[in-house]
Amino acid sequence: MEIKEKYISNSRKLILSTILLSLIVILPIIALIFSIINVDTSNFNYLWNNLLLDYSLDTIYLVLITSLFSLIFGVLPAWFISTTNFKGKNLYDILLYLPLAIPAYIMAFTYSDVLSYTGPIQSFARKYLPEFADILNQDYLQIEVLGIIMALSLYPYIYTACRLSFSLVGANYIDLSRSLGLSTTKTFFKIVIPLSRVSIFSGLFLVIMEVLNEYGAVKYFGVNTFTSGIFRSWYSMQDVQTASLLAVLLFFVVVLFFVIERFFNSRFKFNYQPNTKRYKSENPSDIKKIILHLVCLVPILLGFLIPILFIIGNVIYEFERIDFSNLFSLTANTLLVSGIASVIIILIAVYFQFLKRIIKNKAMTFFNEAISLTYALPGAVIGLSLIIMFTTLPFKSEILIGSFSLLIYAYVMRYMAVGISPLKSSFEKHPSSYDDTATNLGMGPFKLFKSIHLPINKSAIAIAFLITFVDIIKELPITLILRPFNFDTLSVQTYEYAIEEMIPKSSIYSLTIVMLGTILLIFLKKIVNKEIDVSKS
Repeated sequence: MEIKEKYISNSRKLILSTILLSLIVILPIIALIFSIINVDTSNFNYLWNNLLLDYSLDTIYLVLITSLFSLIFGVLPAWFISTTNFKGKNLYDILLYLPLAIPAYIMAFTYSDVLSYTGPIQSFARKYLPEFADILNQDYLQIEVLGIIMALSLYPYIYTACRLSFSLVGANYIDLSRSLGLSTTKTFFKIVIPLSRVSIFSGLFLVIMEVLNEYGAVKYFGVNTFTSGIFRSWYSMQDVQTASLLAVLLFFVVVLFFVIERFFNSRFKFNYQPNTKRYKSENPSDIKKIILHLVCLVPILLGFLIPILFIIGNVIYEFERIDFSNLFSLTANTLLVSGIASVIIILIAVYFQFLKRIIKNKAMTFFNEAISLTYALPGAVIGLSLIIMFTTLPFKSEILIGSFSLLIYAYVMRYMAVGISPLKSSFEKHPSSYDDTATNLGMGPFKLFKSIHLPINKSAIAIAFLITFVDIIKELPITLILRPFNFDTLSVQTYEYAIEEMIPKSSIYSLTIVMLGTILLIFLKKIVNKEIDVSKS
């Protein structure tokens, strides 16, 4: 007897609970869309004629630049580490993940200081290389520079996806291509890339979503994206209607990307054959070793070592003026909200995935996809949608605005999909025979979960928690919009000092964020390596 039949009497209640939880997550977005029904047409005309083109062009241009360099920084190192034996390979494999611990806004603040007239590069050039001083004396607060800087922070999304995919490409495909006379380069572009395109696109999708979400970096560089436009309309112009219009337009852009990503994954998914041999790592020549080291070192050097060393230098410079009591308070606030939100997310995500497994129903699939969409929504959109919802409800719900509970609610909305993703993969990979056997032994749903699914999915649960925790630690737009009065986090304090051109003063808070993220990512990498054994591929 199938498990679905055993629990048929309770299935309606379980499905209803899932629908209710899903609606709680997506209801603010529905409220945002309905808020523009009666919008003043003059606002729309003004937006269309004066702002929309600039916002669209800058957003698209920034997405393209960041995506291009993220692919360069992520794909090539993943290929070399997955297929080549060379000294330092395992160390590179760890270090290439670490830029993910540095939020894009911290990367932008740091590099703006590094590249400034009084920064180390130009100061060194004026003193020792005067012939290059005028060449280096440029305005670096440009959208092209911002795109490269953001790519240095975001490329690990692509590297992570490609690292596993490249490791699983079978040797028989490689051998066949070589027997047909294809060079290593042609094999890479004609065989490996097509087989891994779904993984590459999935990583690229995350990069694009993070670019659309970014506020601190684009604000500092003066780039007019949709997100900065929402903040400008809302805070500077007190124009909620224009902000709502921008938020809805951005929402539909994100939905379009989401649909494309889902279509791409389903249309071009490649199934590896069980008998496929793993590709045997090659021993490169001395010249190729130099290229390998350069390809791996450049993103590590630019994306982690230079920013972290510069931040540490600023901390040493400001050490005597550091307010440690404030630092400890902000760290505690950050860990508190990150911990509470992450626990709630994991509990809901585990519940969703378990029910989806034991109750195979189209409604379960639909609502799982619906809440996954919220991750693609920028923090500014989520913040605005929550405020609109709680100011328009018939009861006095506006008292929740600026509350701790609303902030946690927003985090849960934004990062629910982050928690679901690794759990989804883990729950789906185990055969249904586990459930059938448990049913025949008379196990109920709770015992089934406790005795079977919790032990076999514990690594995925740990991975989901750590990923969610790291993301929330770095979060800025939602916190800026919804934080309670006199409640700041490390990210808010970093941003507020940086926007006032007090980069050295912000560095201690930046360093704390990076240290917390780095420690958690190292733990995460160990769990992932243990789970999938990619380090031995």
